[in-house]
Amino acid sequence: MKIHHTHNNVSRLFLVPSLLILALISGCRKFVEIPPPNSELVTSSTFNNAAAATSAVTNIYTQMFQNTPESVVIAIQNGVLADELTTYSNSAMSSYFSFYRNAMTSAMSLTFGEWENAYSYIYQANAVIQGLEQYGGGLKTNVKNQLTGEAYFIRAFWHFYLTNAYGDAPIALTTDYKITSQLSRSPRLQVLQQVISDLTLAQSFLNSNYIDATDTATTTDRVRPNKAVASALLARAYLYKADYDKNDPSGYQAAVTAASSVIGNSAYKLCDNLSGENSVFLKNSTEAIWQLFTPLPANYNTNDGNAFILLGMPNDSGTEQGNTISPQLLGAFENDDKRKANWIGSITEEGETYYFPYKYKVQTGSAISEFTMVLRLAEQFLIRAEAKAELGDVTAVDDLNAVRRRAGLPNYAGARDKASLLTAIQHERQVELFTEWGHRWFDLNRAVHTASTINVNTVMGAPGNVSAAKGGTWSSDGHQQLYPIPLNEITVNPHITQNPGY
Repeated sequence: MKIHHTHNNVSRLFLVPSLLILALISGCRKFVEIPPPNSELVTSSTFNNAAAATSAVTNIYTQMFQNTPESVVIAIQNGVLADELTTYSNSAMSSYFSFYRNAMTSAMSLTFGEWENAYSYIYQANAVIQGLEQYGGGLKTNVKNQLTGEAYFIRAFWHFYLTNAYGDAPIALTTDYKITSQLSRSPRLQVLQQVISDLTLAQSFLNSNYIDATDTATTTDRVRPNKAVASALLARAYLYKADYDKNDPSGYQAAVTAASSVIGNSAYKLCDNLSGENSVFLKNSTEAIWQLFTPLPANYNTNDGNAFILLGMPNDSGTEQGNTISPQLLGAFENDDKRKANWIGSITEEGETYYFPYKYKVQTGSAISEFTMVLRLAEQFLIRAEAKAELGDVTAVDDLNAVRRRAGLPNYAGARDKASLLTAIQHERQVELFTEWGHRWFDLNRAVHTASTINVNTVMGAPGNVSAAKGGTWSSDGHQQLYPIPLNEITVNPHITQNPGY
């Protein structure tokens, strides 16, 4: 099920919220199987019933897995924008080629760019928050709190991705169409502050443990957010906000505190193995903080494994199979780095070797051994390392080394001034987090505001010249750091302005 976020469609949804809830309940289902309500009073019947209210929340995760799918499209869009992926998709068949050549336009299909889907998820989260407030009085307190916390987390998660992809972005906190249809874009720092506020609220509501579909028992499945999940994203949000707001560096200490709360949680541990038994990307691995479940029936485990694993030459059909590991990323690994050996696969066709992301090992098969990783522990070590480096705390190398040792590498032996440490951490993020939810592109953009010598300008090349990284011209004004706002959004809402350069 996909709920489109063009304003013509959304206007109908806002005017008839009960239809949205009906769609949530009777559409894609994973956690709970329940019949659709037989009354038009869907909103009240949904949020006064634990199973129906839970389904309204967990169906959002199902959509995140099935819609685009989000993890793959974000990874490819940001990967070809940055220096992670080489695309074989040509301009006639795929907008991936436009991203690769830094030639995005506002008229491109909304499939490319998360504006439409993100605001759909945010709308649904707002519907849950409001529905629970108005009609959730009959729910047990722990159930109502958990669902409320999940809704705040979802709203924060997608506002975070919106502002990092598009810059300034509308902050949507209601389902009231009279308000949302006239929203203008809020400054990036204001959006990040809203993300932090929502995650702080989410922390206060969420359970400390992972909760099962019945809302009554703990589970080993790490697919419904808990307090640690909110803390993990909060650590990232604090770090990003401090990078973009050098007048308020307090975010760095807040990032240290949030990341430390996750690192110190005994539920999480860096996996010793990078492949095989007890490895990182298996479902419910000790490194997993939050994963997306795999809805059944399906003939694959994750969209990432299904899309990235090459069985033959990459093609130019515009599909995910047309994207491979770039020479720049392949060359970034140090000698003996186990991540290169275990997380990158290869295939040789007609005398040419192609490399592909191989973090997920299952391309097809109905036996589920892998879930889609969204947040994991290694990132928390690197967040804390980076925040400490910004604060002048040289113990940042301890966290950096924890990740390096797991990869079979020696401890960092370079200089310990801020610029050197930040550059080393940036490099470690490149080879640790590649093709996971667009980290590299976001890292390169925010690094412009730090002392790191690796940033979007140094990687893309001199403005106005063909990029040494991947072809295409890098603009003199740097406008390609941001996605263009979809043209139809500007057409229907005059309060939405376009990013400069588009």
